[in-house]
Amino acid sequence: MWLEDLAYNLKWFFLGLLDKPLATLKKLWRQKTVKLAVSAAIIVLIIIPLVITLTAKAVFSPQPRQTTAGGAFRPDPIAAKDLFIPDKPDFLPPVMLERRQKEFWTSDDALEFWTAPSDFPDEFWRNKLSESIDHILEPLP
Repeated sequence: MWLEDLAYNLKWFFLGLLDKPLATLKKLWRQKTVKLAVSAAIIVLIIIPLVITLTAKAVFSPQPRQTTAGGAFRPDPIAAKDLFIPDKPDFLPPVMLERRQKEFWTSDDALEFWTAPSDFPDEFWRNKLSESIDHILEPLP
């Protein structure tokens, strides 16, 4: 029994020692939090109207139009003449749907397509002839 009484007395003794410092800490904590809350509310109530007045003044006041790079390079509407190809362009020759076949070729007409055999080496002609002969004789048994 006396041990239980001793434990009980020690418990209240130490709690009594800590009561005063804990109470003062709680009091200080409450005072600081109240002060912080009040000061934060005051700051918010001052800043919000200030921000609103500054933005409202900038939004609702008439300002001269400023030329920016985006405004200078704004796309123009496309004219209708630029959308369609003209009926008869001036830069193209007229289209011939058919042409008459030449009855006689002049030497000047043929000269454009003529290549003299002497312009090529003999080896070229030899290879061409052997290819032609191989092509002809290949299907034969």
